[in-house]
Amino acid sequence: ISFSVLEMSQVIKSAPSSPLGKLNRKVGDLSLNKTPGSASRRGNVSLFGGKTPNQSFNHSSIFGCAGGKQGGRGLTKRDLTPSRNPNRTFNGTTGGGDRFIPSRCQTQFDYANYMLSQPEDSTFNTSLSAPNSPQKNPEKEGMKQMMRTKSSSDMSTFNDERIFVYKKNMAPPPPTGHLNQPKVLYSTSALATSSVRRTARHIPAVPERILDAPSFIDDYYTNVLDWSSTGLVAVGLGFDVYMWNSETGAIDHLIALDENDDGNTITALKWDADGKYISLGTMDGTVRLYDPERCTDPNTARELRKMTIDRSCRTGVLAWRHHVVSAGHRSGQILHHDVRVARHQIGEFVGHTQEVCGMKWSPDLKYLASGGGDNIVNVWNANDLTSSNPAPVYILNEHVSTVRAIQWCPWKPTTLATGGGTQDRTLKLWDVNGGRMMKSIDAGSQVTDIIFNSDYKEVMTSHGIPDFEIKIWKYPNFSEVATLGGHTARVLSLAQSPCGQQVMSAAADESLRIWNCFKIDKSTAKLAQRKALGGSIR
Repeated sequence: ISFSVLEMSQVIKSAPSSPLGKLNRKVGDLSLNKTPGSASRRGNVSLFGGKTPNQSFNHSSIFGCAGGKQGGRGLTKRDLTPSRNPNRTFNGTTGGGDRFIPSRCQTQFDYANYMLSQPEDSTFNTSLSAPNSPQKNPEKEGMKQMMRTKSSSDMSTFNDERIFVYKKNMAPPPPTGHLNQPKVLYSTSALATSSVRRTARHIPAVPERILDAPSFIDDYYTNVLDWSSTGLVAVGLGFDVYMWNSETGAIDHLIALDENDDGNTITALKWDADGKYISLGTMDGTVRLYDPERCTDPNTARELRKMTIDRSCRTGVLAWRHHVVSAGHRSGQILHHDVRVARHQIGEFVGHTQEVCGMKWSPDLKYLASGGGDNIVNVWNANDLTSSNPAPVYILNEHVSTVRAIQWCPWKPTTLATGGGTQDRTLKLWDVNGGRMMKSIDAGSQVTDIIFNSDYKEVMTSHGIPDFEIKIWKYPNFSEVATLGGHTARVLSLAQSPCGQQVMSAAADESLRIWNCFKIDKSTAKLAQRKALGGSIR
């Protein structure tokens, strides 16, 4: 409401003794400037700050916000700090409002949670004071009973329930009476396990190293390559034995036999289990024993033992069992020599009608498997080494060609693998517990040697006519993993390193090739080690 100054003056004059009159006289005597000494300079100033009365009462003149100059009289305008928002203007009011804080003491959170958790089709009691009616849904009663049972049981009994399952269709079924079927997470990926592409490990298609092997005998019935447990590779080349150190790469001429005697042609060699001694078999049937550390000069190297037989008969294969070395001969005999005693021949196995060219002891040294040119595989018991007239435990006669490739499975000691010759071209698996054939695989060519790899559970085979290849198979389905080529003639022998990661192949093209085909990833090796230790981290 606006009043003119003249009208107010008349009212005050008409009633000098009224409270408003007294107030005007007192206000006129006061100075609005509180600065000391200013009263003497400016004189008394009335509430409305000027001699000439304004036409209307304006509140802004009291707070010094009135526009125009007043000659220094009254409260002057104070410049405010510019706002960060140029569009914001001062509205003339002070003490703006703060944020709104609601009062939640009356909010019923429990009731709201109950209402949200109820199914859409359920009936509920709208009364806030009356208790709920008895539950009539039998499924909910069953749910409550199951939750009571779970809450009262021991948490250690939940080990049979798996939350994360990484294989398709392997999640456990929900418990009986459970209503929420997606309780178990069936897969960690939105895609099916079968649709996720699995990357195969890299297998080098070329050898890591190639060594020349002049005078290597191209004979299917000889075995002149072996890799010791100490990392030394020995190869027989005619009348000489050379040794290659896999750690240093050094090549040494270990033994040189007399070239004037054809009976000294090396036809078989084999390291013992400790890698300290090497045995040689020659064309005349003699078995020689050497210590590589004493062979400083190949021309003067003297054998530790020289074990001869009654008649000249080529030795085609050798096999060690502790201190006994067994030799397979062209006559079909297998002679056992004890290297510790003077009368070295302690036993004989007679079961082949043609030359013995393949022979291996089982990992537990209980059985000896032998193969020959009569297409037969015989399995012998180690307890019969010294028997007078032993007979094979099993006679396996499913092959239709010479059996040279023989190998036992290291992680299944009762599983035997054999490979047939040119007319057979098959790889067969046998169970020696019952003497039955478990599987037969068409290899496509002559099988010359077999190696098992324990780290990847794979099988490597070398082949002759007509492919001259090396193949890697996945055990036990025998799907082909890789094919390694490079040899220009039939591959006759395979030798595996002590660590199992490298394999050396010897072929009739007079070359030795080193394949780094079973390299172990460090993370995979650590995981396998933890599993072997029962899951503990060492």
